[in-house]
Amino acid sequence: MNRLFPAILVALLSTSVFAQDGVERIKSMVKGGRCSEAIAPLKKIYNESFRKLEGEKAAVMLTECYLRAHKRSEAHDVASRFLEYHVKSAYRERMELARAIIDVENGSVFDGVESMLRVLSYSTNPAARSRAKDVVIQTLAASLLNADQLQALLEKYPVDREVIGWLQLQIGRECQNIKRYKAARYWYKKVLKNGSSESLQSTAKKGINAVEGLGAGLPTILVLAPLSGDFAEFGAAAVQGTLLAYEQSGLKNKVNIRFQDTHADAAIALMRTQRAVNQDSVIAIIGPIMSAPATAVAAWLGANFQHVPMLTPTATDGGIAKLGPNIFQVNITMDILAQTIADFAIKCLDIREFGIMSPLGDFGTAMSETFTRAVERRGGDVVAFRNYEEGRPDYKTEFNLLRDVRFNQENRRRNIAKGLNDLNTVNPRDRKVYLADSNSNFPGLFIPATNPADAGAMVSQAAFNKVSGTYLGTSGWYGRELMIQGKRLVEGSYFSVPAIDMNKGNTAYTTFAKDFKERWGIEPGEDKVSGLSFDAANIIFTTLNAISGTQDDMTHFINATKDFRGIYGDIKFRRGANANTRIVTVDKGKFEVVTTCNKQDATKAAEKAASKSKKKK
Repeated sequence: MNRLFPAILVALLSTSVFAQDGVERIKSMVKGGRCSEAIAPLKKIYNESFRKLEGEKAAVMLTECYLRAHKRSEAHDVASRFLEYHVKSAYRERMELARAIIDVENGSVFDGVESMLRVLSYSTNPAARSRAKDVVIQTLAASLLNADQLQALLEKYPVDREVIGWLQLQIGRECQNIKRYKAARYWYKKVLKNGSSESLQSTAKKGINAVEGLGAGLPTILVLAPLSGDFAEFGAAAVQGTLLAYEQSGLKNKVNIRFQDTHADAAIALMRTQRAVNQDSVIAIIGPIMSAPATAVAAWLGANFQHVPMLTPTATDGGIAKLGPNIFQVNITMDILAQTIADFAIKCLDIREFGIMSPLGDFGTAMSETFTRAVERRGGDVVAFRNYEEGRPDYKTEFNLLRDVRFNQENRRRNIAKGLNDLNTVNPRDRKVYLADSNSNFPGLFIPATNPADAGAMVSQAAFNKVSGTYLGTSGWYGRELMIQGKRLVEGSYFSVPAIDMNKGNTAYTTFAKDFKERWGIEPGEDKVSGLSFDAANIIFTTLNAISGTQDDMTHFINATKDFRGIYGDIKFRRGANANTRIVTVDKGKFEVVTTCNKQDATKAAEKAASKSKKKK
C-alpha cells in the first residue's frame, strides 16, 4: 500500500522548515530517503515546539516518516493529536489525508476513503485536492469496498466528476461480481452519462459488453432497517434475524440479500427502495421495521409493484397492509388488538354499551379510536370517554366525570320510563346522593393501558371511585404486574393479546434462540425484532422454495397460503395483517386463554367479578 502515500513533504521541503541550524541536515535525510534517521530530530522538535509553527511542520514530516517506516500506530497518534489541537492549521488537509491512509492500511477502508473524500469536499488548496483525489482513486481501484459501501460514499460525497465516475464504475464491477447484472448495467451506463475520462468510459463500455445477454442476474431480497442513528440497535437485530434465516434457507448463491439503511426515516426509506427496485431484480422486501417508513414504502410499492411482496416484521400501525395486496404485517397491529376485544365483548359478552378511560399518548389514542369504530360497526355504543395521564396516584376527577356522564344517561332513561316531556329534568337531591355514594355501572369499561402495572392500578382506581362493569383491555395488560396492582379486582376482566406474546418457550422458539446464540453469541432480544424478522424472512424463503424459485407468483402464494409457521406460533394473514390474537381472562389469580364464545358463561363470570368488586368496596 506504499503507493498510496502522497508526497506530503514536497511543499514543506521547498521552504525553511525550522530556524535551527540542523534543518538542512534533516531535509537531506528526508530527501535522501533516510526518514528513519530524521525521526529522532523531528520528534524532538515536535515535542518541544508542538504549539508553534515549527512544531506543526515537524508533526507533518514526522507523520510521513513514520508512515515510510511502517510505524502506523505512531503515525496515527501524531496525526490524531495534531488534528485535535491544530483546528485551523494550513496543514490540516495533509494530516487528514495521512490519517486516512493509516485507516486504509489498518483495514478501515471505508472510514479512510470517507476521510479522503471529506478533504476533497472542503479543501480549497489545489495541491491538497490533487493529492487527495489521486489517493482516493488509487484506493478505489484496489476494489476494497463492496457495492453498498461505494454507494453510501457516492450519496454523501458527490465531490468530483472523475471520482464520481470511479465510484460508479466500481459499483458496477462489484454488482457484476455478485451476479447483479441489472444493477451492473445501470452503473456502467451512469459512467457513460457522467462525462468522465475516456479511460473510464472505455472501461465502462467493456463492462456493459461483459454483462450483455446475462439478464437481470440473481434475484435480490431487499432488507430495509435503521442501521445507524437512534434505532440502530433494532436494525441490527433485524439484520441478525434475517441473516440467520437466509443461512438456514439453502438459497445462498441462488438469491442475493441486500441491506439498506433507512435511518428510521420515511423519505430515506422510500428513496432507497425506489433506487433498489430500479437497479436490481428485487423480488421481495423485508421491512421497514418502523411504522412510518413502512407506510411510505408500502404506499409506493402497493401502487406500482404488486408482484413484489413486502413483509414488515414489526410495524404496528393499523392499515399498512391495506395499501396493497402485496403488503403484509407480521406483527399484530394495534387496530387488530382493539377490534378483537371489541368483537369479543359484543359477540361473546353481549355488551352493547361501553365507557372508555384512555391514557394520553399515541397508543391510547390509536386503541381508543379503533375500539370505538369497531364497537359502532357492530351495533354498540361508546357512551362515555375520558383521558387520563399515566403514572399519577389519584384519578378521582376523571372517574367523577365518567360517573356524571353515566348519571345523566340513566336519568334520561328514568324520565323516559316516567313519560316526562323534559328528558333532562334532574332532581338535585338524586344527583347529589348518586354522585356521593352510588355505583356507576358500565357494561363494558375499556382501559387501553400501556403496561400491566398501569392496567392493574386503573382497575383499582375504578373500583375505589365506584365505577364498575366488565373491565376490558389489550396487550398492555398482559403481565404479572396486573395482578400485583389490581389484586382480586382484575378477576373476570378480559383483554386481547398477540399470540406471539404467549408462545415464547415452544419448541420452534427454543430452537431459534439456540441457533441465534450460536450464530451471534448473544440471546435474541425481548423486543422480538430478531425473531419477527426471522419469521418474515422465512415466509419469503418458504415461498421461493414452494414456487421453484420463480418470483412471478410470490404475492399470490402468500395470500393464498395465509397461515405460516412462526417461532412464536402461527402467523395468520387476513387481508395482509396477522390476525392471530388471543382473548385472555383472569380466573383465580391466573391468566387463562378464552377458548369458547359462550355468552351465558361469560356473562356469569362478569357478574361474579362485579359482585366481588362491590363487596370489596
